[in-house]
Amino acid sequence: MVRITCPKCGAGTDNPAQKFCTQCGSQLPALPAPAGKIAGIPAWAIAGAVILVVIVALAILSPLLMQVISGSTSSAGAAGTGQVQPVPGSTTATPLPVTTQPAVTTLPATPATTATTPPTTVTRTTKVTTRPTTAATTIATTVITVTPEPEGTTLITMSVTSIPAQPPSDSYTSATPGAPALDPSALETRIHELINVQRQQNGLSTLSYDSFLADIARGHSYDMVLRNFFEHENPDGQNARARGDEAGYPCVRDFGTYYTEGISENLYQGYRYNTYLTAPNGTIVQYNWNTVEQIANQAVGGWMNSSGHRDNILDYRLRQEGIGVAFSADDRIYVTENFC
Repeated sequence: MVRITCPKCGAGTDNPAQKFCTQCGSQLPALPAPAGKIAGIPAWAIAGAVILVVIVALAILSPLLMQVISGSTSSAGAAGTGQVQPVPGSTTATPLPVTTQPAVTTLPATPATTATTPPTTVTRTTKVTTRPTTAATTIATTVITVTPEPEGTTLITMSVTSIPAQPPSDSYTSATPGAPALDPSALETRIHELINVQRQQNGLSTLSYDSFLADIARGHSYDMVLRNFFEHENPDGQNARARGDEAGYPCVRDFGTYYTEGISENLYQGYRYNTYLTAPNGTIVQYNWNTVEQIANQAVGGWMNSSGHRDNILDYRLRQEGIGVAFSADDRIYVTENFC
């Protein structure tokens, strides 16, 4: 038996049919339905009704469910390859973004843009090339203006040649103790080089080196050593032109409207040493020896500071030269320069 309690005064009653409290008159709560019943309906009746509703619903909805399932399958097939698409945010979704496809499209576009650069480079190269051409033309014009060289030919008659005596090799060795060895060939070559430097600096063509002229020049230098003189004219009365004729080298230069003949000549005398020190009794105790470079510069410098010698060096009509040196026993150096 279930006892009903008044919610207001707390009085109770065992009569399930009583609706109001006998003490305070308040309405009593309804009793809960017994298990297995809903509002007085038996549980088996309710269960049977539910089963019947489910069966009817399945019968009605079955065709619709089949259409939905069929439509979903068809849509999935039309959407892509049939592979399961990764859920956004899942770990398998990382490689799927199609950003790699724009990258593939962009890479070929870069060479295509670069390919338009070469025409610009070619244009710049053309401009740079034009500048040296203009400069070269200006230089050539200047040289022609400064150096009006005649178009002449040098006629050398050598049907009979006679090379003068040349200094022996031991004559180039100094008798002074401690004197360094000097290479006469190196000295002759260096003087020739410095002569051409002077001509180039004055807008003239360089002189070629003539070994026959060098033999004639060297013979005169050795003659000055042997006979102890320093002149263009030797003790026999021969000048440079006469010595050239005797050797079979008259040096006739034909310029068409006129001609010249005879070799030209420069002479220099110096010493193997530059300075020296002496003892109180006058004895030389120390020498300051010259090098090949120093002697060559002294010779060419002396000629360029003398008007007559300078005129020979800068004569635009001359084409070749020969240098000949000889050394004396007292350490003097003789240099002869012959031109043609």
